[in-house]
Formats: sequence, C-alpha cells, structure tokens
Amino acid sequence: MVPLSTGASGDRKLNVIINGKKYELEAPAKRTRLSALGDYKAKLIEDVHKNSYESTQTYELQFSDGKTRKFIVVGQTE
Repeated sequence: MVPLSTGASGDRKLNVIINGKKYELEAPAKRTRLSALGDYKAKLIEDVHKNSYESTQTYELQFSDGKTRKFIVVGQTE
C-alpha cells in the first residue's frame, strides 16, 4: 500500500495492489493521517455491476492493530 494524499474534499487516497491488480482507493478522512507502507489484509465487501461498463467495489482493509476501514475503488490500472 502506498499512501497517495488527502484530496481536496478531505478524502484519504491510497495506491494499492490487491491480488496482483493495481487500484486507487478512497475513503473519507476523519483527520489527516498518513498510512504506513506495508502489507495489509484486504477483503472485498461490495462488488456491484449494474451494467457492462459501470461497477462499484468496496474493500475493507485491516491494519496491524486489528482495526478496519472501508475504501471505495476509484481507479484501476494494469
């Protein structure tokens, strides 16, 4: 996981690799914090495909202290 930034809207953005695929994830930031680089468990908790060209995916990441946070997929690259 590579922390990207806190966006203009205050969202926390991350670049991650899950199962060999590169994603950009986003979650509302309660406070400005930097996520440490590392390997974290990721669980797909929402995977909705309304049609052939749109989808919504949400992952739950588990941090080293056992706490979890939900992140929405906002981008995917090869």
